[in-house]
Amino acid sequence: MTTTNIITINGYTQECSCEHCGRPLKLGVKTGEIGTIGADCFVKLIAKDKKRYSGNGKPSAEMVKQHAIIITKGLEYAARCHGLYAQSFQFQAGREAAHRI
Repeated sequence: MTTTNIITINGYTQECSCEHCGRPLKLGVKTGEIGTIGADCFVKLIAKDKKRYSGNGKPSAEMVKQHAIIITKGLEYAARCHGLYAQSFQFQAGREAAHRI
């Protein structure tokens, strides 16, 4: 993964609008690269990674939301309670997102 094409989950925001499609959201996923977006849009914007995720090669929108909630509690909490590390919150951008980063 190159650092220029990475989308990182930094947290979440409640009751906002998706900066990708404009849809109102109950929970928006904060990213440093493309702002606050919906979990469905996040999944659409990342590249497939069949080594990391089975099936279609992408995490579910629900998993993205859970990661957004977990990261707000800090990396130490994420590692201790969920076995997640910094790389768990970083995703390779797909073609559509690459030009926005």
